[in-house]
Amino acid sequence: MELSTLVIRILLSGLLGALVGLEREIHGCAAGLRTHILVSIGSALFMISSIFMSIGYSHLGQVDPSRIAAGIVTGIGFLGAGAIIRYGWSIRGLTTAASIWTVAAIGMAVGAGLYTPAAVTTIVVVVVLFLSRIEEFMESRMQSSTLAVAVNLDKKTGLDEVKSIIEVYGGRIKKISSEEASGGKSRRFLFDVLVYYSAHRRDILSDIASLPGVEEVEFR
Repeated sequence: MELSTLVIRILLSGLLGALVGLEREIHGCAAGLRTHILVSIGSALFMISSIFMSIGYSHLGQVDPSRIAAGIVTGIGFLGAGAIIRYGWSIRGLTTAASIWTVAAIGMAVGAGLYTPAAVTTIVVVVVLFLSRIEEFMESRMQSSTLAVAVNLDKKTGLDEVKSIIEVYGGRIKKISSEEASGGKSRRFLFDVLVYYSAHRRDILSDIASLPGVEEVEFR
């Protein structure tokens, strides 16, 4: 393989990674332009090294070029996990983590000389990431409310059950707080939620009210 081909692969992987990273940078994500470029270039170089090692050391026996690639897939997961942050009951950064993981695959593809699949994947990823505009539009149609759930502490109703019901109907939990309810044996949990339709609100109230230990549930 000529030196010019190697340089082209490194530069192309950096360019494709930059296209994905630019979208993340626009949205103010911690893992932005530079991170995606470095991940893509690094993955390409690993893949090139893997190919060269399988060829250069073939006289010593069979060399598996996929072993380094497998290591990249595993190792990049730790980098992606660092982009995931939990805010109370909500999780941020999953999309950025997925983009980092995909950019690693793009870099590996370029490193292996699969230019067309890498370019097509980059285009698809960028389009998918810009679908966040649709998510923002849908979120603008949601109503912000406070869901108050009074629970008898002796019944030990789990908050996870309440959370699951809210999410089943497309609701999103922004914050959870609590206060002491009357009698001292109950506690009222306040969920700041975003919910789509009034029909969903009625279904949420009905399902939560059927849980054992729930004494009162209402939207404020």
